[in-house]
Amino acid sequence: MISKNTIQLFILITVLLLIFSCSKPVNETELLTAAGDEYFSSYSTPSSNTGPNIKIQDLYTLLKDNDTSNDPYIIDWRAKADYDKNHIKGAVNMALSDLDVKLDSLPKNKMIVNVCYTGQTASFATSVINLVGQDEAYDGLEARNLLFGMCSITMDPEIVPKSDKWVSQISEDEDYKMETSMNTCTKENELPKLETGEKTLAEIIKANLDDAEGSGAWKLMVDDLYANLDDYFIINYWPEDEYLAGHILGAYQFTPKNDLSSDKKLKMLPQDKAIAVYCYTGQTSAQVTAYLRLLGYDAKSVMFGVNGFAYKSMSKNKYSAVEGDDYLNILES
Repeated sequence: MISKNTIQLFILITVLLLIFSCSKPVNETELLTAAGDEYFSSYSTPSSNTGPNIKIQDLYTLLKDNDTSNDPYIIDWRAKADYDKNHIKGAVNMALSDLDVKLDSLPKNKMIVNVCYTGQTASFATSVINLVGQDEAYDGLEARNLLFGMCSITMDPEIVPKSDKWVSQISEDEDYKMETSMNTCTKENELPKLETGEKTLAEIIKANLDDAEGSGAWKLMVDDLYANLDDYFIINYWPEDEYLAGHILGAYQFTPKNDLSSDKKLKMLPQDKAIAVYCYTGQTSAQVTAYLRLLGYDAKSVMFGVNGFAYKSMSKNKYSAVEGDDYLNILES
């Protein structure tokens, strides 16, 4: 016969084992990098497998096809005063600093389209939402960025405030020095150690989001970068052949959909130096920057990308000024 003390000891051990298994610490960095590896290797929305950007022509078609079932949920990330003057019909206004508390109220199984002035802030939000969408509890949450933002609808600031921002940022002088040599980084670093105390991907992201957004600290103008090149570890987020055709002095080449993963060049990034990420337009680099900042890096996106410092030499991905008023009838005030 089993004694009472033996039974009590067995129960105590069982309870302790359950407590230990339930309190087993989560490797937060591994959880987030697994999501980042998945997202930036496919660079597509988690459920629909569509690209993370949508052109105004395609958004316009969805909104004007007399089928409300395919209408996206539109978030306008501009200042409230500018939203109030004119915005896409049905869009809701939010501030990026509130995204952590708004995530739970966003619709699932309905495409979210993020809109801002130029596509930079909307891209940051798109990255965050799509990373959260990989959490099982947020299955069906996914987003796309309106390419070039409200500047894709009109360039008349009298109609849409600040819709001339892209035109005013395009570089005309182009006296920024470039190089064509390959810069190689071989030093591997430890990944940042996340310690929010949260146990799920979504909660870890939400816990880090205020610091990641940093009241706009993730934005970097090209003049500020060139004035302090030695202060930055610079990522050229292009294919190698385009990198070799000309890149910012000292920049390291990261191939999109490949090199950002945790088993490749992610470990090359320093924790003791600011990181500047640039692409063609600043919209992809904003997505990359959002992820890196969630991981704990001091990353910044070079606003407007190469359009802002080498527009004339670009062969693709140039911003083109909007002509006519084809898209104005999707707006309301």
